[in-house]
Amino acid sequence: AVVSTQSTGNLRNLESKYGTFYVTGNHEYYTNDADNWLKHLRSLSITALHNQNAMIVESSNNSKICIAGVDDPQSEKMGYTGHSTDPISATAGCPEDAPVIMLAHQPKAAKLSIDLLPRVDLVLSGHTHGGQFFPVHIPVYLVNPFFAGLYQPKPDTHVYVSRGLRFYGAPMRLFSFPQYTSIYLHKKFEE
Repeated sequence: AVVSTQSTGNLRNLESKYGTFYVTGNHEYYTNDADNWLKHLRSLSITALHNQNAMIVESSNNSKICIAGVDDPQSEKMGYTGHSTDPISATAGCPEDAPVIMLAHQPKAAKLSIDLLPRVDLVLSGHTHGGQFFPVHIPVYLVNPFFAGLYQPKPDTHVYVSRGLRFYGAPMRLFSFPQYTSIYLHKKFEE
């Protein structure tokens, strides 16, 4: 399989103060070329979190956040060597005093992360396209632990599932609008 540079050309123009992070989704494994996708995205200065993490440190006040990412569960179903959904490896080395943000393409990986780890502050996910169109909403809702929007499965854990900008298969959406999400993080103040 060949990595499509046409579909990723605009990613070269991304600007970020703290870096741009990426985790695999199911389609990278459908192409049977996930390793080349990771290599290509790294060439665009995008940090691929392959069951790994990266620390973001704000030097002005020494605030830090651990950004962790897991491979998509499809990797295991496709028998892709060297890839699996491993939240424990992904968070290895995250300091206890730093919030943990987990990137997990599928809500099933988000759920696994929450179940296996003692603490995850925020999980960012996608994959469902918010059901995309009726009646596809129904099975998508039933087979995913989180469907679309914000959830709070534990007192100090939130999961956000984006509906995304595009579609899968049929080029349409019905009752599931495209979504670009901006998330603003603020330091929690202790009383």
